[in-house]
Amino acid sequence: MGHWIWYLGLVLGLSLKNLPLMWHFRFFGALIMGYLARRRSSRVLKQHQVFLPTVVKSRSPATECDFNLHKSNSTYITDLDVSRAHLSGLLFAPVLLSFKRSMHCNLIVSSIACTFHREIKPYQPYELWTRVASWDDKWIYMVTHFVDNSKSRPRCFVMQADASINSKKMKCPAPHKGERHEDVFASAVTRMVFKKGRLTVPPQRAFEVCGLLSASTAESPTAATHTITRTEASESANSCHERTLGEIVSYKETNLPIVRLERGWDAVRELFCEEQFVLTEYKDFMW
Repeated sequence: MGHWIWYLGLVLGLSLKNLPLMWHFRFFGALIMGYLARRRSSRVLKQHQVFLPTVVKSRSPATECDFNLHKSNSTYITDLDVSRAHLSGLLFAPVLLSFKRSMHCNLIVSSIACTFHREIKPYQPYELWTRVASWDDKWIYMVTHFVDNSKSRPRCFVMQADASINSKKMKCPAPHKGERHEDVFASAVTRMVFKKGRLTVPPQRAFEVCGLLSASTAESPTAATHTITRTEASESANSCHERTLGEIVSYKETNLPIVRLERGWDAVRELFCEEQFVLTEYKDFMW
């Protein structure tokens, strides 16, 4: 009898990610962790950091595998829920979790589109890099890339602890542009909308309430450059490149046809960029 208990415990432990009600723990845990990361941080989120990603580490247990012995396509959606919850808790807690505010609203998923590039093997570790890519008058678009966690090397977690330099992960040089896309397992675009009851809240307004953007960001730049300066590895942990208002609007407008899938999935995949600066890192439950 004792051996069967140990075997049962082993099976449950290896499939913990897929036990009943576990999605709820993962989702709300990620939402709260994102909120706490922002609240506990000694740094204030700035508008030029709105496009920075969060990183969620996870694995694919055997219970997520299909008959091809790799992660089933359907299980990517639950991972997306957790990753978006972590980013949403970090960016939008003032409107999502502050119930006493007159501006309290929900962030509703309207559609999810995902494409698969490479398989994820059983218990293989991977990371979900999720970021706000663009928005328009109604919709906000988040892009998530499932990537090999042995290849990604962020240098600094801006909103985590004291935002110290992650020197351990910077021992190896970052891959070239052509190589980094080979490490992407899958790419996904999620379209969402802010809702206050039946009323739709424009994303720009939600960003303003959360202190992430100023009202002037909504104005179209007259001479904005479409070339966004990337952060160099030689910069210190506190010197993340501060985009101007023109660059923010330009970046948003450039990405909009991509996240609307008007330029194909290759363009979505190419949105993955190994940022030297990311907002936070989070481990999906016990993984």
